[in-house]
Amino acid sequence: MQSSSSVCKIINISSVAHILADMNFDDINLQNSYTLFKSYARTKLGNILFTKELANRLKKANIQGINVYAVHPGLIPTEVLSRVDSILYYLSPWLFKNVEQGAQTTIYCSVDERTINETGLYYSNCSVSTTYRKANDREYAKRLWDMSCSLLQLEPNEDFATLLKNARQTL
Repeated sequence: MQSSSSVCKIINISSVAHILADMNFDDINLQNSYTLFKSYARTKLGNILFTKELANRLKKANIQGINVYAVHPGLIPTEVLSRVDSILYYLSPWLFKNVEQGAQTTIYCSVDERTINETGLYYSNCSVSTTYRKANDREYAKRLWDMSCSLLQLEPNEDFATLLKNARQTL
């Protein structure tokens, strides 16, 4: 078993809103159908897909000591909610978590010893949670990875260690 001091943890913030997203790769930036919520949900789905694909690639490359997590902090009255003309914004102090409560799952994944041997999972309320079917689609995850690499002018199919080296040089 690894100790927490020997593990690097990458924590991607996601949301339960991922269940309402689709990943239209032909309009990835929503140039033809933008709404604030659609954009938010899609990025949260993308964060889960990225988390799972990165964990998979690290495992295939036999790179140990790096764990990746996707975290739903809970419903928090953030800036996004303040832009929506909704009664929810005004009721948020009673319905939603405050910032300190919302940080708990991120803190849990960061420091709790029980997460040391877990990677590529989605967490909510300080425990592993189920993701919507699109967030489990390996083809979606690979396609998003490939598109991201292309945008960064990296070769998505090269050896992962080489890709990391090239990314360091490119960025």
